[in-house]
Amino acid sequence: MIFDGVELPSLLTVEKAAQILGLPEEGVRSLIANRQIESVRLNGLIHIVTESIAERLQVETPSRHNQDCE
Repeated sequence: MIFDGVELPSLLTVEKAAQILGLPEEGVRSLIANRQIESVRLNGLIHIVTESIAERLQVETPSRHNQDCE
């Protein structure tokens, strides 16, 4: 998903998700609690799955092949 001309990573912070959705952070936490967007907990922090935000905003997210690391 591209936001402000930048391709977003697969996981977003609650703060960044709130910015993209135009909601306060508590609104994003409410969406998580109501299972309206997908989230994961990593090292005790909640991260939002970018694709679930794209689905909510009805934005297409074309898939790309991973590039080989050298």
